Amino acid sequence: MAFYRVALIGTGRVGYQFNFSPMPDNHADAVQALPYCQLVAGVNRGAEKLADFGQRFRVEALYHDYRKMLEEMHPDICIITTHPQDHAEMVQTCARMPATKAILCEKPMALSIDECEQMIATCRQSNVLLQINHNRRWHPEWNFAKQLLEEGAIGRLNHIYGYMDGVKPAPWWTSDYEGPLLHDTTHYFDLMDYFAGPVDWLCGMAEQRHRPWPVEDFATAFLHFKNGVSGLMQASELTDYTDHGFELRGEKGVLCIRGEKVQLLQPHMTRSEAESGFEWKRLRPVELDHPEPASTYVEALKELVSALDGKGSLRSDGEVGLRSVEIVHAVYQSQLEGNRPIRFPVSLKTSGVEALRNTGQFRSKNNK
Repeated sequence: MAFYRVALIGTGRVGYQFNFSPMPDNHADAVQALPYCQLVAGVNRGAEKLADFGQRFRVEALYHDYRKMLEEMHPDICIITTHPQDHAEMVQTCARMPATKAILCEKPMALSIDECEQMIATCRQSNVLLQINHNRRWHPEWNFAKQLLEEGAIGRLNHIYGYMDGVKPAPWWTSDYEGPLLHDTTHYFDLMDYFAGPVDWLCGMAEQRHRPWPVEDFATAFLHFKNGVSGLMQASELTDYTDHGFELRGEKGVLCIRGEKVQLLQPHMTRSEAESGFEWKRLRPVELDHPEPASTYVEALKELVSALDGKGSLRSDGEVGLRSVEIVHAVYQSQLEGNRPIRFPVSLKTSGVEALRNTGQFRSKNNK
């Protein structure tokens, strides 16, 4: 196995500060966990986090300018964990450097379909692998749900339902460029794509109801997939609590995923009428042998290295990252066009947030 020098561009929360489990839970820890990868440089605009990162991971090559870092350090792999408004430029700049072999970019891939397509084209032209960190694609529980679905645990899949209450943006986040659809709901749109495949058409709504930031604070979408499955997604930033849930509803049962844990519900007879023949079945939980936990950050990086070594492919490449951004923009386009159904491919290629601001539907306002 080859040895790879890795640079982290963006020493913030997901870059090195996340610590929600005893396993490596951020990109820097994931690099340190793999003996065939070395963390050689860090980049950040702010000095405090950059210095703390350098001290914690014993990295001396610390930069505020990622271009200077690329010119001096020549990393094989660039991990980009900055805000999404920077992704398109950074990915393309990294891809054009002769030393760059692969890029791992955080989600959302970018702020528009145009930017995503430019990133894919540049990486393809430069023969650079592009991986997008939709991290649940490497999560053992979500893959367990996919396995159960494929094994027929709930029969034919009919409908997918997802909800996210208490998602970003919020006062401690930036809302200049992205709303909760792009920032968090893109995870669930990606999972709908993972379980049901390509979308045929979508009817959506994205409204700024009560909060002062010029982005949606409530959104919903009804999706129809090419294989006949339907989906419903609802997201809001109108609660003082955070609650997420995802359900795969089939002819013979339901797979629920909450708190990153799978629950299987299957029907059991609860009442029957001998005279009429009527029968009622209720859902009951089924005991499952859950998979061992694993770090999605480590698994993603291992997969990227394996692909570099010619031993596999990427389950979340640029084309996959583009699809969730396209679903978000279908919601925005539906809102712009009177909530009508939008067929794929989506024609709104530029920023949907900016388009809705230009029509006055998203605006800054006093929160009184």
